[in-house]
Amino acid sequence: MKLHNAITRTQKTSPTQSVPKKSIDKKKWLKVIEFAVVGFATWCDPTAGGLIFLLRFCFQILQALQNDRPK
Repeated sequence: MKLHNAITRTQKTSPTQSVPKKSIDKKKWLKVIEFAVVGFATWCDPTAGGLIFLLRFCFQILQALQNDRPK
């Protein structure tokens, strides 16, 4: 019985179960969109290093704001 209770407690506090699947999907889509936008911007003007850096920085800010959003 003690082993069952220990396993149950471990399963309840598992980090993979505490994060909703919808949140993980949003993070994956954000990464895909970031890759596409930055890749397209680099393809259009590969010499605009500073602007591409700012574009990536904006995506990092967007991701941080989504992580801080109250649920």
